[in-house]
Amino acid sequence: MILTSATVKGFRAISHEKTVDFSSGLNIIRGDDNEAGKSSLRMAITMALYQDPNTSRDDVLALTSWGRADPWEVSIEFQAESKTYRLRKSLKDKACELVCISECSDPPVTKNSAIKSKIAELTGCPSEIFFESTACIGQDQVITIIPTDLTRSQNLKTKGDITRRLQSTLSGSILSGSKEVNIPSIISRLDEKANRKDAKGPYMHLQRIDARLKSLQTEKSNLEMQVVTLTEKRMELDRLKEKVNYISRDLPPKQELFEKNKSISEIEKDIERIKSQYTSFSRARDLRSTLDNLDRELGRFSVFIKAEQKIAQIKSAQTELLDLEKHLSALHKDMNILEAQRPSNRLLISGLVLIAAGLVGLIESVYFGALVALGLLFLAYWLASYTACRKNERSITDKIMELDEQALAKGQAQKNLLGSLGFEEYSQCLRQYEEYLSKRDDRQQISDQIKGIIGEKSWAQYRQENAELDVQMSSKLKELGRLESFKYEPLELQRLELEIIDLKGRLESLEKEKGALEKFLEYTSTDTDNLANIEDELIFLEQERAYWERKNRVFNLVREVLEDAHRNTLSKASVALRDELSKYISVITGGRYTEVEIDENDLSIRTRSPENNEMVDVQELSRATKDQFYICARFALVKLITEGKKPPLLLDDPFVNFHPTRLQKMMIMLKELAKENQILLFTLNDAYDDFGNVILLNSPH
Repeated sequence: MILTSATVKGFRAISHEKTVDFSSGLNIIRGDDNEAGKSSLRMAITMALYQDPNTSRDDVLALTSWGRADPWEVSIEFQAESKTYRLRKSLKDKACELVCISECSDPPVTKNSAIKSKIAELTGCPSEIFFESTACIGQDQVITIIPTDLTRSQNLKTKGDITRRLQSTLSGSILSGSKEVNIPSIISRLDEKANRKDAKGPYMHLQRIDARLKSLQTEKSNLEMQVVTLTEKRMELDRLKEKVNYISRDLPPKQELFEKNKSISEIEKDIERIKSQYTSFSRARDLRSTLDNLDRELGRFSVFIKAEQKIAQIKSAQTELLDLEKHLSALHKDMNILEAQRPSNRLLISGLVLIAAGLVGLIESVYFGALVALGLLFLAYWLASYTACRKNERSITDKIMELDEQALAKGQAQKNLLGSLGFEEYSQCLRQYEEYLSKRDDRQQISDQIKGIIGEKSWAQYRQENAELDVQMSSKLKELGRLESFKYEPLELQRLELEIIDLKGRLESLEKEKGALEKFLEYTSTDTDNLANIEDELIFLEQERAYWERKNRVFNLVREVLEDAHRNTLSKASVALRDELSKYISVITGGRYTEVEIDENDLSIRTRSPENNEMVDVQELSRATKDQFYICARFALVKLITEGKKPPLLLDDPFVNFHPTRLQKMMIMLKELAKENQILLFTLNDAYDDFGNVILLNSPH
């Protein structure tokens, strides 16, 4: 089979329609980045080959390009058996079609099941999982043969398909004419038939017979024992009845006496409750009286109700007046200091005298001019000092007048507020207001105490509920007096209670034992005649069991023979796969690894380690070496099990971990393999360009 082209639309990274042409041999499909769509193209080809477009699977629907309303469509063209075909799958139309476009008379195929069969015939790969386990290697499926995300049933089926193909290729003993015979399936059907969990298989027949035999044998033994002990059981029943009658007579008087003592205890508790309730009621009543008195006293202070704002203003005015008085006092002190600092008039007089004397002396001598100058100096100093003091005195005087005006205004405002409340003096108002607050707080405290006693009830309701406490107390005391003669001391009452519990327990036990005996005797008296029927059925079941044991031995014998044959053919198949894998891996590793073992159960691989000459699991080797082993195993499987159909090999960049030397050898080997099987290598690496036909994917659209 050779793919010639693929047209993809709306599939993952390929949003817009894209057509890619392929050649035979080795195709290098290279993208310029991880969003170029190479992995999308590889998956689209797989979907075209195997996916049912009428699916509702979320993982398949999710492959549609992001942001597109219409689901994906894929069309491929390929050559097989000298014919050219076009295969189209559309999730948008939920349709599929396989058409021969070369000159041939083959009718179009539109059913997916028929297309799947045709693709299996042309490729040698019967399913998508089989294809991905052999001819298709994704980036995340390199180090395994069977995909890791399969269910257990899918895993087992894929292993069975692969091993069956290996067997059919290598052993003619499992062929019936030209038709394949799946030995594991036959073994499984034999095992299922021998051990099937329904009425048709030997296993369930034997299980049913054994269960019935056990039941009948137990039933027979029980009936025989019942017959032997029947008389003894009847005598025992009579004794039990006598004991039950005795306890039934003795128990009621004791219970009645105990119930009366319980009533006494309840009455005493009620009396204590009433006493406590009466105490609380008396306390609440006293508090209520105090509360009423406080309400009457608070009536004298009605002027303060809703007057908190005026009181606050009065207090604020008083504080401001006090502050003004303090400030005025300080100013008066400053005035006194200035007056003391005012320059003496004697200095003025001395200056004037010196000036006069100097002027008179000037007639005699010019030296008397010094006295004039000194007098002028005295006069200038006095004048400067006097001017400064008068200036400061005027400033302080102005402030004193201003504060006096403020104090007068504030005092008048306070007086007006006091007058609105009926007071002349601030101290009188403050004293009465504080008395009001104290009584108001007392009232709130008492009110809270009352609420703590009566709860959310009104006083009228609470008083009504407790109005008849005296009557209740009297009634309870009378009732207690009537029962007083029956009263037990606590220790005596405890002993009585224990005696009653013991009698009840004995009575209950005796009743159960009596009831069991009565049922037993009833059952025995009616079923003893069945012993003969049970013995007849036991003989029949033993004969039937012998028949099914013989049949089961035949199933097991046939299965063992087929299992031996299956093991032999599996061994041959694993040897063939091992030999083919050894050729490939020896070339890739330059002869470092040549000896290989294949586990015939899970297809795991072991090889001989050059370091210690021991066989090791390939999973223990480096990632690159593991990749090389499993890629070569895929190539070997394709060659052995695709029945010469030569499907295309799809490789999604599986060589990223390879050393350059081994990568070179792998590419040379791929080029040789491509002579037999078309190869599509999807990659970002341009190092592969020299080995095949390069196809560039430069855009995701």
